[in-house]
Amino acid sequence: MYDKIFISNLQIHGFHGLYEAEKSLGQMFEFDIECGIRRESGAEDTLDNTVCYGAVCDLVFELSSSSRFDLLETLAEHICAAIFRIFDRVETVALSVRKPRAPIKYTLDHVGVRIERERPD
Repeated sequence: MYDKIFISNLQIHGFHGLYEAEKSLGQMFEFDIECGIRRESGAEDTLDNTVCYGAVCDLVFELSSSSRFDLLETLAEHICAAIFRIFDRVETVALSVRKPRAPIKYTLDHVGVRIERERPD
């Protein structure tokens, strides 16, 4: 069992999508991130014993703003892989990526993907 940290509704402008307008104009994306972390019971009350929320947000911002993906699934995979690579304490990641203004002719709140990954061995 792991302790969990979470970030809800991180909003970042990006240029992801299949259509040319999405790639040229961009749009807002919303991220929910939950990380299961190794943290010993009774550990010292220091940041060294957890994962910094702000650092996770910075990482998601860097990946989303420096790359372009056709699929939200691919964006989510890259973010999960980077979280495992950078944060040694993270053992699991659940990540949702939403597109609130998807170019779809129907009225809806948002579309998106949710992936869950465990640290690779």
